[in-house]
Amino acid sequence: MCKVQFGDLLQAARQKKGLTLRDLAERTGIHYSRLSRIEHGTRPAPGLAEIRLLADSLDVDMSELLVSSGTPREVMEHLVWSERIQAAGSMEAQASWLPEWSILFEKNTYRIQVTKRDGALCTVRLGNEELMLFDFGHATKLTIAIPPEAVLLFKSSPDVTSCALENELAVSIGKIRNLGQVSNLVLIGDGLELNALHTRMAVERLGLSVGDPAVALIAATAIRTSPTEEVG
Repeated sequence: MCKVQFGDLLQAARQKKGLTLRDLAERTGIHYSRLSRIEHGTRPAPGLAEIRLLADSLDVDMSELLVSSGTPREVMEHLVWSERIQAAGSMEAQASWLPEWSILFEKNTYRIQVTKRDGALCTVRLGNEELMLFDFGHATKLTIAIPPEAVLLFKSSPDVTSCALENELAVSIGKIRNLGQVSNLVLIGDGLELNALHTRMAVERLGLSVGDPAVALIAATAIRTSPTEEVG
């Protein structure tokens, strides 16, 4: 089954609403000539904020536009979840959009063994790497989750004495998946795979490509923990 292209879906939704390109341009602030080129496939799909404007103006599901733009579904779900969290006006509203809803977040969830505990500060093994994190319980087995947006990337090892980031991992770039101005990078470490989210501009500024070595930094306080239930 052939996937619907972003431009085709955009044009069909616009025509269904009875809008001209100039009408849609007035509603979204996106120039009509750019919209025309997007519909004809000579320009790529826009970024997340503009896709949101198009979805709202055309009364279409934002996820349909995202998937038709070539965005992997797990990236799309995490982006939409992050956007909703940022737009939430209160903690009560945020509670409606738990991070577990994001498949990309779930891919950064692991079951591990605590190897050392000093109060709340724990040392654990992830793959063949050691991580420091905080856990205020007493469990020896934990489920940990690393938000993709909390994974910082560098081309070479930075001066960690100038920042509050305890965990440094040597990785290589396994995949780079782009949506407008956002990039999802799949990082391959020593016995582990980790997802990171960054602006496309930052990734291009670093000059990172698939296969390149890099350094990932993660703050101990950014890692979320919960006790792992014993089976049996």
